[in-house]
Amino acid sequence: IGPNKVQLLHRIVTETGLWQIDAPTICKFILYDSKSRRQNNLSKKAFQSAMKRVFEYTFRSLPAPISQSTQEELSAFTDNLFASFDRPRSSKSGKINAIELACGFTVLCGGRKSDKLEHVFELLDEDKDSLVSQQDIKRFIQSFLVMLMSVSSSFTHLYGGPCSNDSAEISHAVDAGSEWAASQVFNALQQTIPPMKNGGNSNDVICFDDFADWYTKGGYQSMPWLELLDLRKWVLGES
Repeated sequence: IGPNKVQLLHRIVTETGLWQIDAPTICKFILYDSKSRRQNNLSKKAFQSAMKRVFEYTFRSLPAPISQSTQEELSAFTDNLFASFDRPRSSKSGKINAIELACGFTVLCGGRKSDKLEHVFELLDEDKDSLVSQQDIKRFIQSFLVMLMSVSSSFTHLYGGPCSNDSAEISHAVDAGSEWAASQVFNALQQTIPPMKNGGNSNDVICFDDFADWYTKGGYQSMPWLELLDLRKWVLGES
């Protein structure tokens, strides 16, 4: 992610007021249609409606209307975002998963990394038992990486060797990276989580505290890029 892309993100999040709004508030606007209509996926039209809700809300905190150039950059940015999340390898479906979009969008919201991660766990915990599976963690990491790749300046290497910069290679990299990262979490926790009282396999699911403990005790070495959830460490940093 080159300096020009970081500067673009800085303009997007500061000139729209997005950086001042926390993740739960923004995600509520993104998920409004999917919850009210009980649909997991968003069409391009539903996505545009969600973005309209998000930015109409963030614009309220601004002292003046955004400039025409910012409007154009924001439109191009959101169009690219939809294309990035519409990422099946075989073909574009014209729809994106609302939960995955919300998880990825937390990168652009205000708030601390820990607060964003906790909210992501709440989004993924669809049965509300405070537990998520390895597949859930993979979905979050995929969403996070898709967001980062959507603002990446270039993509040149995979598995240590050169590769093309097309959407298929990027999708493959995201899948491989998220699969590996999720396995790091569950493999490390496999020996530390006690058996469940009901006799279930506790290795199949984890809670937020399990993940936070793993990350603090060395997991950050496997996924250092999770630090980018804190905008102050890059987009809003002095440099």
